Amino acid sequence: MNGARLDVLVPSSLVREAEDGREATRKLGYVARAATVFRADRLVVFPDREGETSRGEEFVHTVLAYAATPPYLRRDVWDRRDELEHVGVLPPLLPHDSGPEGSETRDGIVTEVGPEGRVRVNCGLQHPISLRVPPDRALAEGERVTVRVSSREPVRAKLVDDRRGLDVCRRELSEELAAADVAVATSRHGDDLSVPVLETVTRRCRDADRVAVAFGAPERGLPTILGYPEDAPVDPADTRFDRWLNTVPNQGSEVVRTEEAMFASLGALSLSP
Repeated sequence: MNGARLDVLVPSSLVREAEDGREATRKLGYVARAATVFRADRLVVFPDREGETSRGEEFVHTVLAYAATPPYLRRDVWDRRDELEHVGVLPPLLPHDSGPEGSETRDGIVTEVGPEGRVRVNCGLQHPISLRVPPDRALAEGERVTVRVSSREPVRAKLVDDRRGLDVCRRELSEELAAADVAVATSRHGDDLSVPVLETVTRRCRDADRVAVAFGAPERGLPTILGYPEDAPVDPADTRFDRWLNTVPNQGSEVVRTEEAMFASLGALSLSP
């Protein structure tokens, strides 16, 4: 997205067709992986109560947030929960973390707040490390932080403000669309993706500070979630989105799964205009 903040929006009904918890967890893993591959900043779960089945918003948010947590922090961040029964099937999700001059940026969690403006942080090294807190920050035990490690032997590291990885949250769809500079809806009812259409959309995304790309759920596309009659065309006067796109025109299968649509859509939108 050429430096724009990218928010990926998915409904709470995302796993409505999954036969069991294992299948639902696997699907969510690939949703989180698609968001990570294309460097999304946030993965937002918005409510679709009418489309939810037995595994709704709480399940979807919990599994996605767990998937986005680095493996070395999962034991400290997450307790045993029913929603996490099948997390062994999640695909790897670690983002690329190289920094300037061979340094690496890592997620950490504050394990202890000490005197003289220092904290101990678990960031996946052999032991928690002691770091100085910048004067303009106040940290609490259990808080998530970002650490830049410039050397492991001896350990040299510092707290930084740079984000790393994927932030998973729950928000209303209307709030996310209102906050975006450019909002794109993916739907088979949208404009077929072509080179001229892609050039127009990516040019707008390039000039934006914040881009939101929204996806639907199995048998409940975004038009249905937004209240359109089944198979009704999208109203051109609907200004909630800047563009409706069909990113898999002439699809070869009857159904394109959400995770498949994410790879197709985000891959196309990541191209430079």
